[in-house]
Amino acid sequence: MNRKHYPAWLRRRRRGAADHGILDELANALCSGDEDAVRALLHPDVAAVIDSGGHLPTAPTPVMGREEAASELLRLMPSGTTTAAASINGVPGLTLVRDQRVVGALTAEVRSRLLVSVWIVCNPDKLRPWNR
Repeated sequence: MNRKHYPAWLRRRRRGAADHGILDELANALCSGDEDAVRALLHPDVAAVIDSGGHLPTAPTPVMGREEAASELLRLMPSGTTTAAASINGVPGLTLVRDQRVVGALTAEVRSRLLVSVWIVCNPDKLRPWNR
């Protein structure tokens, strides 16, 4: 049997990474503004880390718990914001796009088919490569 052996750093990065299926569900829930659908995708012990670099008024991070995390995720999706699937640091993720500019990059980790960790970078300084 031919088996691919990935380097240790790549195995660690892929273990627990969210797949495109659950990220598509999250994207649909975020774009429709459906807080119940967002909550349904989050683990009860979810931790959401939002790196805004002080450019956005966000709650202190990490945001803990399903209710608070869902609210913060939806606050990042004002009218006119869309999502697009993307590879972020080698794992499936989402970009948040507004006025044809990437305003956020989201990755997540899954446990028990629910999002247990969500990382969102909204810091414009860190998103410059996405907006060249």
